[in-house]
Amino acid sequence: MKLKIILGLAIITVTSCFGQKTKVDSLLTEFKKKSFYRNVYPAEQELENYQKIILPELIKLLKDTSIVKLTDTADLIYPGSTTFYGHGHYIPYDMDWISVRSGWLLEEITFQDFGYKNSEVNDETLFKLMKENYNSYVEKGNYDLDWKNKTSNKKIIEYQKILSKNAEKWWKENHKKWNRISAIKEALQSDNENRLNNVFQYLRFGDSQCDNMTRELYNIEIKPIIISLKETTKYSKIQQQIDLLQNGSISSKILDKKNSR
Repeated sequence: MKLKIILGLAIITVTSCFGQKTKVDSLLTEFKKKSFYRNVYPAEQELENYQKIILPELIKLLKDTSIVKLTDTADLIYPGSTTFYGHGHYIPYDMDWISVRSGWLLEEITFQDFGYKNSEVNDETLFKLMKENYNSYVEKGNYDLDWKNKTSNKKIIEYQKILSKNAEKWWKENHKKWNRISAIKEALQSDNENRLNNVFQYLRFGDSQCDNMTRELYNIEIKPIIISLKETTKYSKIQQQIDLLQNGSISSKILDKKNSR
């Protein structure tokens, strides 16, 4: 009888793992497609919930240096955009490159800064564009985006290979102990503006799972780090984020429902 129970549990585990892998493979296929709002973004949202499970697959995908030009971007603004409608959702990653698309999701999950974010395209750049080309915008209803000083594809690919190796090295060193709660704490103590911005956006507005995150854990283990950061950070935007978080609350969507009852 005991043997039958053990075999039954083993079969359930294998079936569950197979089903999970099939689902992840399907989502990764969607993630690499052209349509941003129909395929890429919904897949990104769901893949983020897999947390540690999806990280090895994203590390592998960093080596894919192919280009899949995004379509169905609507008001999305990103470095590969060719038009700007004066408003929209801004993502500073050149997601036409599959490797950068993977880097975007990897950094969203881990709150690391592997170098995939394009800091040359920012709110100041877009505001300047709007101010200087307002008359053209009135006539056409959009701005033509011509990102200057673009690097040649060969140089971009070589750079992506370096970033990929760095991320792979990081994962080899950290895969045994990594979890999303420890990643949040590390990012808050990193003094890296990109990582801090990512983690505060997640704490305030995140809607993906964080295993074992409860309000009690947040108040006891994470909130004190944030309070301390308020006194030490040199970044004014991070201080603003801290104030906004303290005046509001952690996003309820990121709490682990299994452990919040």
